[in-house]
Amino acid sequence: MVTVLGKVRIGKVKSISAELVSKYGTVFTTDFVANKKLVYQYSDIRSKRLNNRVAGYVTRLLVSQKKREEALAAEEAEMTSQEAAEKTVATEVTAADVPKEAPKEESTSQEEPEEDAAEAEPAVDEETKSDDADSEDAPKKQ
Repeated sequence: MVTVLGKVRIGKVKSISAELVSKYGTVFTTDFVANKKLVYQYSDIRSKRLNNRVAGYVTRLLVSQKKREEALAAEEAEMTSQEAAEKTVATEVTAADVPKEAPKEESTSQEEPEEDAAEAEPAVDEETKSDDADSEDAPKKQ
């Protein structure tokens, strides 16, 4: 991240500007020329150079404040649009859209699945036994 350095301003300019913005914040705008006149009106500064510096700093404060508010508003708008998109996606998939599975036939007794498993096991055993039996019946080569 690049850090942008600002102008060095004397403390007097900053303190006067902060005081004016806190008292008359709604009066000042982001226009430098209008702020020059307002600083002259609301303060006892009669020096042209100091008046311009204070007006410039007030303008800069208000511009940066406005940018921050716009950035926050844009971020909130983005968050709400993302939430709305998520809700839209969630509502598109409803129970009506999901196909229902056919009801499974339930067995009347619990023993039937066990019998199926018992029948399957001997079939595997018989195959292995027949392979063993074939090898026993065959003459051994020496």
